[in-house]
Amino acid sequence: MISGSFRFLINTESLNGVETVGNLARHRTAPVVLKTPTGYLIRYVPAVSGESLAHAYQVAVVDLAQKYKLPVGVYSSKYDFIKFSSEEVLKDEGIKEPKDAEDARRFEVEVMLKDVVADIGGFMYAGGTPVRRTSRVKFGYMIPALTGEDIPAQLESQFHVRSSTKGQMIYNVEVSSALYTMSFSLDEDLVAVPSTEGKEVEGEKALQKQRKDRVEVALKALYYVLTGNFGGRRARFLPNMELMSGIVTVTDFPFMPEPGHTNDYITSSIKRLEKAKSIMNGKGEAYVIDNEGLGGGEGAKKLASAEELVEELLKVALKQ
Repeated sequence: MISGSFRFLINTESLNGVETVGNLARHRTAPVVLKTPTGYLIRYVPAVSGESLAHAYQVAVVDLAQKYKLPVGVYSSKYDFIKFSSEEVLKDEGIKEPKDAEDARRFEVEVMLKDVVADIGGFMYAGGTPVRRTSRVKFGYMIPALTGEDIPAQLESQFHVRSSTKGQMIYNVEVSSALYTMSFSLDEDLVAVPSTEGKEVEGEKALQKQRKDRVEVALKALYYVLTGNFGGRRARFLPNMELMSGIVTVTDFPFMPEPGHTNDYITSSIKRLEKAKSIMNGKGEAYVIDNEGLGGGEGAKKLASAEELVEELLKVALKQ
């Protein structure tokens, strides 16, 4: 299992809009709970949803899959990730719906062979015999680092005017600047492996032959996200973004590093990892990026960039 926590300094972004109210394009906000010396408080902060991050990740999977000559479904190739959800979609994709529960494994394998996005990103068929494959990659909301009552984030609407010979149109866009945190996990050992119980079906050997390429695609797609290729409204609000720090762990048991809300989150994560290895009788390694001088990180491999991180993850994952 590969899991990570990161901190990004992002200025003047409008990556995740929600509804438009009149001439105001609103930024997504989310409630968070803060622990203060006087008790717990609720604050609303700018956020970027896990759905937004997962969409960008799956777009990257499509682009990379085409380079690796891996299969991509009809809808996924258009970046429409509705993923085999109905009978109409199955007809367009050329897949027979599952007859009953015993036919579910055959159906899942056929879908995985048809579309690598459904393999890595999961799918849900909601027909007469529902079949679900849980996503092998998981993203949480990006929210500002909760470092106390003084949250390093600000949301403000910016005034704009579109001018023409017929007049002017005034509009406002909410823009955020924040020290954002982000968390993800990837079960790379379950890529190309069916999740439905039952006897082996035709097509599973073909999946295994593609497994190495599928794992490479799953890991390289992370690079797109870690270098800021996510979110909307980028044509005129391309954000100033810098990867400040992060920790990624590779373990043979479930483990999530601490979210990046405190300056010692890397140190705390490494201490927890060492204890967890002892308790679980398992193996685990940590990789650290520290571009903000947090210190600590003893016992982890220190890296300078997202490029070095993905390179290390590829080496580790492809050895297994």
